[in-house]
Amino acid sequence: MSRLIVLSNRVKMPDNNPMAGGLAVALQDMLKDDAGIWMGWNGDIVETAMSPEFTSYCATNAFGDGKQMTLPNPNLNNAGAKITYVTTALSVEQYRHFYCGFSNNVLWPMLHEQPDLISQAPDDYAGYQAVNRLFAEQLKKIIQPNDVIWVHDYHFLSVAYYCRQLGLKNRIGFFLHIPFAPLAYWQQLDKSAMLIQHLAHYDVLGTQTQHDKANSLKVFEHYLKGCLIDNRFLENPFLKSRSFDNSRLDSSHLNSSHLNSSGLNNKPTQDATWMTSPKSPRFVELNKSARVLLRFDLDLNEVSDLDDLGDFDTLHSLAIDAYPIGVNVAKIQQQVRHLSLQSAKFAPKNETIKPARQQIIAVDRIDYSKGLLQRFSAYRHFLQQHPTYQHQLQFLQVACPSRLDLGVYQRLYSSVKHAVTAVNQQFLSSKSVTADYQTDALIVDDFTLGNLKDHPNSTHWQAITYSEAVLNHDTLMTAFWHSDVGWVNSLKDGMNLVAKEYIAAQNPDNPGVLVLSCYAGASEQMQAAVIIDPLQPDSVVQGLQTALTMPLAERKSRYQTLLNGLQQNDLNGWRQDFLTDLYGSDKDDCKHELSHRVYQNV
Repeated sequence: MSRLIVLSNRVKMPDNNPMAGGLAVALQDMLKDDAGIWMGWNGDIVETAMSPEFTSYCATNAFGDGKQMTLPNPNLNNAGAKITYVTTALSVEQYRHFYCGFSNNVLWPMLHEQPDLISQAPDDYAGYQAVNRLFAEQLKKIIQPNDVIWVHDYHFLSVAYYCRQLGLKNRIGFFLHIPFAPLAYWQQLDKSAMLIQHLAHYDVLGTQTQHDKANSLKVFEHYLKGCLIDNRFLENPFLKSRSFDNSRLDSSHLNSSHLNSSGLNNKPTQDATWMTSPKSPRFVELNKSARVLLRFDLDLNEVSDLDDLGDFDTLHSLAIDAYPIGVNVAKIQQQVRHLSLQSAKFAPKNETIKPARQQIIAVDRIDYSKGLLQRFSAYRHFLQQHPTYQHQLQFLQVACPSRLDLGVYQRLYSSVKHAVTAVNQQFLSSKSVTADYQTDALIVDDFTLGNLKDHPNSTHWQAITYSEAVLNHDTLMTAFWHSDVGWVNSLKDGMNLVAKEYIAAQNPDNPGVLVLSCYAGASEQMQAAVIIDPLQPDSVVQGLQTALTMPLAERKSRYQTLLNGLQQNDLNGWRQDFLTDLYGSDKDDCKHELSHRVYQNV
């Protein structure tokens, strides 16, 4: 019997402790239908000596009986279903080099198109490769012949390569939850060629968006053109259509050039629909609706420092497609159902102008990709240009600190607190309490209960109500339900599940409005949101004004369009689509191949 083994950097254990970030929560929801295995880091950092070559397990990385647990998941409908958790701690050195160093000082800024923040060090790359090898070795220990492995995110670009070195022939899929950067950014790294060769050893590679898929094809073409045999479009008749709503896309705000002296785009990229052939200078238009199958002749001897490669077939196929992750719409609607049934709201009127007394919510990790400082600056401009909203409009910013072991995040954290304090001080009235960057739990509770709208002139009014609390999912969905506007201001995001959760949690009779950055992957599907460019303050100010004054009929229409899209492409659909391809035909079987090829051998 085939088992699904999921590998991710962090594992959400079945407890009541909330986690910041959408990946672990999404994986926990995804695994509710599988009695599979979830492997990853347990979050512990242990002071211990480790082998300098990372070739054997140190005490820190003992995936033994003490680290492997089979527990019932409290969120499962099937009470008998169990998930086996296989976790390990990291040593201080592994945490420094693998996690802080290469993963988050190199790959994260590169993939989010922030080359100025990249900090490369040989020890960090070595540590990254050692931990990838470590997890591959543990996979070999527990793998069975029919098992399928699904690896998640940028921490593990090289795991499949080491699995192949160790002789594993199981199907291995990789899903990148964050953006796949254009070629120009990959070229900023010293080890890009090696990483792409490692990535090619997966059987299926999934991206969040068609834009990311196009970027990935260009990158593979560039680095692996010497071993690329051919490239063809595939279609799978068993897959449901993954819809991308581009019909309302207005890219007029993306026309200006933002190239710097190195040829990189200072403004996050938005549209890329072409790839070039390594056999010909002609351009071939990318068929967005089809998977692409790349066939390589991969010689491990060219990229390995190991002598014993075993019996390895160098011919390999990699299928690439976009699999936009969704949310558990039914679960979220159930979480807020009681609010609609018990709501004290009156039936809304179809007003031409909505009152200024409304609520805005934004939920982010404190990360430079989230556009927090740009948000606060634009909000300052909004209140200046629309003074009627001062002392009326309630804005809750939930901002969870992260990666504070890294200097860039320490500086950002300080800047965020300073910016919030500055905005609050600017709009402080003589009746208000002293503005500070930190709010108390009572104000957050009032916000989630919708009480602040009813007391706009209280001494607690601040331009920005700020909280660093990690809210449990029920509380967060309640806050979304009570909020008139959900604001996603990302400068670059793979998807942004907050945008989708906000829509799923809305009251159908009186829905709020999603204000969504054009640089979030979600914007490729969610064009019925109010799309803004967070790098253009006027765009943000206009977007907020549009959202806050939108008539009920238009809000309902946009909400229904967005909800339909979420229901058609929910979390279960994402899981099924990816696993259908991963479990699908043998890697050398091309029964669903279209008659034409992407690349013509010229």
